[in-house]
Amino acid sequence: MGLIHNLLMSVIHLIFVGTDILMTMILLKVTYDRWQPECLKLMSRAVKPVISFITGYLEVWTAKMTGKTYPEKTQLVLLVICLSVIRFIIATLL
Repeated sequence: MGLIHNLLMSVIHLIFVGTDILMTMILLKVTYDRWQPECLKLMSRAVKPVISFITGYLEVWTAKMTGKTYPEKTQLVLLVICLSVIRFIIATLL
């Protein structure tokens, strides 16, 4: 019984780490798009495919649900809100 609980807790912690990394990537991309500091140029280029991949799925999902397409900045805000809600739900279940 203790093994299953520990495995479940490890998966939950990995989900938290994944959401933190994704939020950091979004913050990095938004910061670079807004102010374009030279020190973030390479990191922004490295993060761009991941963000494009995730916003592509989000765009398809929102198009099915609402029938509209949204710009990338709106999709990123929606993604941050969804990640925060998922994080709060998982935290309350623990």
